[in-house]
This record gives sequence, C-alpha cells and structure tokens, in this order.
Amino acid sequence: MGGLIKDFALTALIIILNHWIYGVEDTISYEFIVNFIARNQALFLAFGILGSITLLLSSSMFENLGLYKITYALSKILVRVSQFLIIFISILNIVFYAAMGNNLMRDNGYLLLFSCALILSASCWALRIIDFNYHTKNAVLPVSVVAFMSIVLVELVWPFYKF
Repeated sequence: MGGLIKDFALTALIIILNHWIYGVEDTISYEFIVNFIARNQALFLAFGILGSITLLLSSSMFENLGLYKITYALSKILVRVSQFLIIFISILNIVFYAAMGNNLMRDNGYLLLFSCALILSASCWALRIIDFNYHTKNAVLPVSVVAFMSIVLVELVWPFYKF
C-alpha cells in the first residue's frame, strides 16, 4: 500500500509541476501524450509481449542454474515501474477527462495499459517462480482496482451524469 501512495504522490507532483508551475496547458499535454503513444505503439506492444516472455523464460532458466538474483532484481524493478505507469495512466485519464472531456484510454491508452499490465503480471509470475512466498495479490490488486475505477468513472459514470 505504501507504493501506491508514493505513486499517487509522484503523479500529483508531475501534474502540479506540469500544469501550475511550468504553465503547460492541458491540451498540449494531452496531444503530446497521445502522439507519443501513437508513435511508439508497436514498441510498447513488442516490449510488453516479448519482454514478458523473455523475463519468464530467463527466470526459469536462471532459477535452475542458481543465478536467480539477476532476474529477481530485474523483476522487482519492473514491478515497481509498471505499477507506477499504470497508476500514472489511470490518474491522467481522470484528470484529462475532468479538465477537457477527452478520454485518454480511447486514444491508445488501452494499449499502453495492456502492455504495462502484461509486464506487471509477468514480473509477478517471475518473482513467484523464484520465491514462492511472493505476494502477487498485493502487487497486482491495488493498481488493477485503480485502473478499473478510472475506466469506470470515465467511460460509464461521468458521461451518464454529463460531468
């Protein structure tokens, strides 16, 4: 839970710095993010699929060879990075919809969310291969709930009430 609070705080800091301190408008930020995702969508998808497969195969191979600390450290880093990116995308989806009425998820945000979720699940699975006591539920469930609530708010609740 501490990691989730840190991710919220870092996301809020980035949004505050971007909007109020540096004075970047929401439309410019939205267009930049959407164009960045559109330009690199093949890279995100390839990294998500091939990276997760490579991580799982290497963790199985290194675990049998006794070199499991390499993939353990890499998996821990990938878990934290993917958790942060999922939280960041979800919060940005809410902020952009509240500020401008634009849905980030419909503009290739689902692709990025899928890639991050794939990396998160593969990293948790790799950690589970190495350490059978790893708390996968505690790593996946909170960020999944935040992403799900973001999608439900922006896709269903707020359009229904004309927010």
